[in-house]
Amino acid sequence: MDFYFLALLLIGLSAVGSLVRVVIGPTVWDRLLGVGLGASKITLGVIIVSLSIAESYILDLALLFAILGFLVTVLLARFVERRGVL
Repeated sequence: MDFYFLALLLIGLSAVGSLVRVVIGPTVWDRLLGVGLGASKITLGVIIVSLSIAESYILDLALLFAILGFLVTVLLARFVERRGVL
């Protein structure tokens, strides 16, 4: 079993955990935390795929996912703070 495959498998399992947090989170803030965790897991997965196939241009995609994940988290937090509920 390859190291990169094992790392992607573990990241996938932890991403399922963050998805569970999004679905059954008791508060909106727990769901928002799950969204942020999911975005970071996707970014980490793209970085590991880039390392496993030895192509550096895929790191640009990881940077894009990181920026979009941050923006989604911040914008959702501001929306919930101003409106109160999702």
